[in-house]
Amino acid sequence: MFEFVTKRECQPYKVEVDNFIKKIHKILRKEKIVNFRDDLIGSAGRHLITRVENGNKGFDFDYNLEITKFYDDKFQNPKTLKNIFRNIFDKTFDDSYEWAEDSTSVFTIKKVDKKHSRIIFSVDFAIVHYYEDEKGNEKQEYIRFDKNTNGYSWCDRPEATNHRQSAMAIRQKGLWNELRELYLKNKNKEPNKKSRIVYYQTLETIYKRHFQ
Repeated sequence: MFEFVTKRECQPYKVEVDNFIKKIHKILRKEKIVNFRDDLIGSAGRHLITRVENGNKGFDFDYNLEITKFYDDKFQNPKTLKNIFRNIFDKTFDDSYEWAEDSTSVFTIKKVDKKHSRIIFSVDFAIVHYYEDEKGNEKQEYIRFDKNTNGYSWCDRPEATNHRQSAMAIRQKGLWNELRELYLKNKNKEPNKKSRIVYYQTLETIYKRHFQ
């Protein structure tokens, strides 16, 4: 069963992560590699962070690392850039964190409680970049790792349905606690479904219930 993680519990860890990221900003800028902006996304920004009750995998945060400037064209190479970030994260975060793990669209760091053999929390970082297509539309691309070929590439992020207006309407009408309750219920009903999908489906249900 899933349970919510309180903001009070999460906040000190978020501050800790943000402080490490600030150091990385300075390193990459000083070494003239890239400038980037870090954006907290997903459940953490919606007060919907969950974890398994009495589990040992903790909870997670999600960040986009948005590249705003490449100091040299060679750093646009996706493999080069992702390895640079992973190496700097490994050197900057202290030994309470495990080495950064690579996956398809992110790399992940985990803060561990070695004494009790559990993960306190993990953080997924996606490296992204915005550009304009031939029609002048803004597009987001991210670094994708193909485990089958061991190759890296910049791939366009599929365009998601815009749920911001629905979320804003729900918040303005004071219905966010109702959404939270249903979100947790849905998470426990389908524990293997991705959190963002559960969120979108819950958002749609609440919006239809009160506005349609």
